[in-house]
Amino acid sequence: CNAVFFQVRIRGDVLFYSRHEPFSDILTGTLGQVPAYDPVAYAISLARENGLEFHAWFNTMILRGKNDTPESIGVPHLWQSHPDWIDRRAQADPGQKTAYLNPGLPEVHAHLIQLITDFARRYDVDGIQLDDYLRYPTKDFPDQEEYARYNPGKLSLENWRRENINRLVSVLHDSLMTIKPYLRFGVTPIGVYKRVDREPAMESYSDVYQDSREWMRRKKCDYLAPQVYFHTGPTSVEDRKDQKYNPPFENLVRDWGKNKFQRHIYVGIGTYKPAVKAEWGNQVELAREAGAEGVIFYPYNSVKDIPRLFDDYAKTPFMPWKSMVSPCPPCNVRCERNAGGVEISWETDNDVRWVNIYKTSYSSDEPYIERVWGDKLQIDARPGEVIFMTTINVFGNESRATMPMVVP
Repeated sequence: CNAVFFQVRIRGDVLFYSRHEPFSDILTGTLGQVPAYDPVAYAISLARENGLEFHAWFNTMILRGKNDTPESIGVPHLWQSHPDWIDRRAQADPGQKTAYLNPGLPEVHAHLIQLITDFARRYDVDGIQLDDYLRYPTKDFPDQEEYARYNPGKLSLENWRRENINRLVSVLHDSLMTIKPYLRFGVTPIGVYKRVDREPAMESYSDVYQDSREWMRRKKCDYLAPQVYFHTGPTSVEDRKDQKYNPPFENLVRDWGKNKFQRHIYVGIGTYKPAVKAEWGNQVELAREAGAEGVIFYPYNSVKDIPRLFDDYAKTPFMPWKSMVSPCPPCNVRCERNAGGVEISWETDNDVRWVNIYKTSYSSDEPYIERVWGDKLQIDARPGEVIFMTTINVFGNESRATMPMVVP
């Protein structure tokens, strides 16, 4: 594995210091109460120690229901500060468990962009990811007033809704690239863009107005991670009786693989479902065959008990549209044997994010790779094994290799 996607915004509450939304109560028990430490900064440090990229994951349009949102003791929740931004049905029925922001309001766009860009300025992350709630909840969303007021192009209601989401993605992408052009910006859309077989399923394009392929066409995201949280094969007879339908995983990933628009697809695999977890290895192979650049498992708890999820470290996919400039390799490299094994030390330029250490022997075809955050590493190595090194910059570009060193 090479990256972790860590949720930093939940449902109008956050896990980082913000002037715009309250600290979540999942850590302290009190909405708006700031904990004694910065959980995102701590998570970033753990990711670095383990050679993992850190991507911040934001829910966008979804909120808690009104009755499930206590009064914040700090920064007010949107239910207290801007209830007029929220779905009128949830305002009328405070007992609903979830609510949605109104994607047709410019104020909602401005708030989300300000929240996310402020985070990006202050935290040293590798990427920003938006969850599948970047959409409308239902076709009957009550937005006729906004449709009449904010539709100068006289689009149909369906196209106007899709364009609202398209515009938010575009402006957020451009804002983030201005702040930190190396950030990998992606979205995890619903796994069914349009139905590719007869299995009933929610379509992102027509049911919730989420046109993720248009974002790729416009080059406004670096990757999509579609939530293809289904097992292979058709719906079982038992599930069909319960109206639990399963669009076959293999059909969906082939459809995503054919529609990449010179960007990346990282297939979302829903290992929280027992039927999916039982075949995760097969799903990885199907994603590879479909041309996906990677996979993302959801959630972490569902795979942490799988021994040796992957045998070897995989480098993150190269994104040539972001930058073609490679860093310089490590210099002043030293390799010395000591009581604990072999210590390797080096120096790098300031633009280096990681150092890759390759270890092999002349009889080995594939080198072992370890990614390091720092300037030294203690390893186990036998005399005669060969080590060479590269660096990776913030864009994910790799340098040329150092001259091989033979372990003493």
